[in-house]
Amino acid sequence: MRLSLVLSGFGPIAATLPAVDAAERHGFDGVWSSEYLGFHDAIVPSTLYLSRTSRLEIGVMGLSTAGRHPGLSAMELMSLSELAPGRIRCQVGLGDAASAAKLGRQISAPLPSTEAFVRNLRSTLQGETMQAEHREFAFAGYNLAGLGPPPPLDVMAIRPGMVRLACRIGDGVSLSIGASFAYLKDVIADIERELAAADRPRDSFRITALAMASIGGDVDKACRPVAAINAGAHQATAAFLARGVVDAEELLGIEQAQGPAGLKAYWTPARVRQISLVSTPDGVGEKLSEYAALGIDELGLMIVNPAAELPELIAAIAEAHKTI
Repeated sequence: MRLSLVLSGFGPIAATLPAVDAAERHGFDGVWSSEYLGFHDAIVPSTLYLSRTSRLEIGVMGLSTAGRHPGLSAMELMSLSELAPGRIRCQVGLGDAASAAKLGRQISAPLPSTEAFVRNLRSTLQGETMQAEHREFAFAGYNLAGLGPPPPLDVMAIRPGMVRLACRIGDGVSLSIGASFAYLKDVIADIERELAAADRPRDSFRITALAMASIGGDVDKACRPVAAINAGAHQATAAFLARGVVDAEELLGIEQAQGPAGLKAYWTPARVRQISLVSTPDGVGEKLSEYAALGIDELGLMIVNPAAELPELIAAIAEAHKTI
């Protein structure tokens, strides 16, 4: 199982650099940079991370028609690929509808929009002359110079329709943070069936699971930042991902009746520990083994500990990873 570090688009970019350096030094396989509209893009941090590393895969996460034309995205990805051939990968995702609306954009047909974005982005990266018109974008005889190898394109998925789409058109699938082990087991089985039905080889398709991680001597305390993040998420989606851990009707009822305070109380340590990697330092290896046993190809960890703690934690996680 590959091990990657996921860095959010919040907070100063400079604060992430010690973590990237530690990931390179201690044997992580990749660093993913998330894009959040209104905060940081994913391209500028990725370029900086490339300049500081020599072997890590650099992942660009969250590109979509909500904020980008696939022609522009292809230019950016090809520029990165020119700088580091073979070290770039991209995860295409819908993004947050509320954020997209602030740009005056609306994705009314998520599956067709994602399929059009991925297919046209791939064709552009492969040097085809683009002549196409879709709901969110158009091409009129567009060509891209082939400055580097086209990077693989994964699809970020939560619900069954997007998972099936990923199996049809993606080089891999990225499964969201907040997922329970029951959800991951079910979805991985679905993916393997879809790939077999499409006669696609499993070993050429990457399954990435993303997870929040919080590590500390007091496990209940370590659960608090994860609980706060989950309480602030879209609760219908959080419930769907936390299959076997929460009751969706109960959770949505609490959201309606009690608001943020009730949600924060609902995401107890017992629940949080089933949807994330929360552990004492000496229990990290066991938690990594549990994820590896699911059959995923890559675990992307978004570590929510304070930034100053990340280099030491990354070293410890990498050491534990060697034991699985």
